[in-house]
Amino acid sequence: MSVSFGTVNSRMGGSGEVRRSSDVPGTGHASLRMLWTLRGLCVAGLGISVYLAWTALSMTPVYGCGGGDVIDCGHVLKSKWSKVFGIPVSVPAGGLYASMLVLLGFAGLNAPRAMRQMVWNALTAGACMAGLAALWFISLQIFALSKICPYCVAVHTCGLAMAALMLRNRFSEPQHKRMAATFSAAAVAGLITVQTMTPEPEVFQVIRYDEVTSPEAATTTLAAGDSESDVFEAPGEVFAAPGEMFDAPVVDEAPAVNSASTTTEESGEAVKAESTQPVASTLLLLVPPRLLNLTQIAFSGQNATASEGEQPAEAAAVAEGENAAGAAATTAEDSKPAADASTPDSETEATEKKDEKAKEAKAEVTPAPPARKLITVAGNRVTLDVKQWPLLGQAEAQYVFVEMFDYTCPHCRNTHNAIKGAFENYGDRLAILALPVPLERACNDAASGGGHPGSCDLAKISIAVWRVSPDKFHEFHDWMFETTRSPASARAQAEKLVGAEKFRKEYSSKIPSEYVKRHVDLYKKVGQGSVPKLLFPKSTINGEINSKSTMVSTIERELRDVAVK
Repeated sequence: MSVSFGTVNSRMGGSGEVRRSSDVPGTGHASLRMLWTLRGLCVAGLGISVYLAWTALSMTPVYGCGGGDVIDCGHVLKSKWSKVFGIPVSVPAGGLYASMLVLLGFAGLNAPRAMRQMVWNALTAGACMAGLAALWFISLQIFALSKICPYCVAVHTCGLAMAALMLRNRFSEPQHKRMAATFSAAAVAGLITVQTMTPEPEVFQVIRYDEVTSPEAATTTLAAGDSESDVFEAPGEVFAAPGEMFDAPVVDEAPAVNSASTTTEESGEAVKAESTQPVASTLLLLVPPRLLNLTQIAFSGQNATASEGEQPAEAAAVAEGENAAGAAATTAEDSKPAADASTPDSETEATEKKDEKAKEAKAEVTPAPPARKLITVAGNRVTLDVKQWPLLGQAEAQYVFVEMFDYTCPHCRNTHNAIKGAFENYGDRLAILALPVPLERACNDAASGGGHPGSCDLAKISIAVWRVSPDKFHEFHDWMFETTRSPASARAQAEKLVGAEKFRKEYSSKIPSEYVKRHVDLYKKVGQGSVPKLLFPKSTINGEINSKSTMVSTIERELRDVAVK
């Protein structure tokens, strides 16, 4: 009887030694090692999920996971796939791991068999759910987002490990495992369906400013020679390009500086020479050539003639012999007293007349200064000259605003696609100051996180293209946002569009770097932080706008009162 009783106890799982040494099929008993392994995986998954949920709800960057070519937690956690019904997926993930951790607390108890079976069936379903969801989200990061979030991968690894352990070990009957796996697959399929049908969310923030000037002063066109008081009608100084030596290029317009300066110098020399001649010497031009020598003699003996009051005999004889010459001599004689009687006042008057003529000649040969197209942004606190900065569209467009972006930023790419739709809607009525702001600390000390490697070079390449050939800039800008570009491929495309020699000369100069510095200065001036940024007269929009309709409605709302008609 004792032997038989011991056998029955062993088969029923009543022996504590059997429970510690092995996992008995269908009994719901697991070894302590297995229990603590599962608990450790649950704690790790729960902790990471709670942290990711907190960063998502508080809009805090994930520590040590800045944007990069491959690693970019911000891109993954701000995509449409990071939420379900508007809730970060890390929230239900945290709830799932917390529930499994509680169930594992009951799994080690010497409870009735039916209860242990229910616990392990629920754990199997939860582990399968975590594993299938992990496969879905890892696939999204690889194929849809082309970015990896290490924190997310760590959570998914916990889920895959738990699913593998629960399916390999025999804690419950096979039919119960199949039921749990089927339920898990249905739940994950529902998650996939919801996420697929959910439209891309609008994740941007609108910052409004207290107005400091009237809408009429927000956009204005001034001549370059106008007074500075007109330029500063909106408070704050004009946010100029990096100096006169870096003025924006002029499209299809020959340089006029050298020719104008040469003409001006020649005119100045002529005026100076004429103004220094005595009036009496000017009268020599009125005398016929035949009397030139005679007139010189007359001037050489001017003092003696003036004292005696007599005209030379030779001059009188020539005057009597030739009527025309006599008439000219008479004219010279009549003019002589006036020349002799000339005063400093008459000389000054003649000089002033010559100066006026020189000024008129200078005005005729000097081209008029180009007009300045000024816009103000950020509550009309910052003023920019449209013609000094990289521009998409025409300077005289009806709607003009500023976009700050990074060519390596996926949210900037989505916003760019919405801007392309806006250009289709407005055509030449829309223009955008496209200012690349690299989120790489090599050229932007305000960039946070690990930075975007290569974005500094991409920004300089883009600016060099605009400097060399403004009419090719829009084409190059669109090409850059088609997909992620490396500096090498961007440089090759730039040389193809504008010419290798011209591009290399411009890119190797300090001008592109100076423009990047000024863009970063403006980025700091309007609050830094995330990109893209859209700067309007009364507001700044931070974040992604991913639909054409939203972009068009934003332009209509923000620029309706300040657009130039």
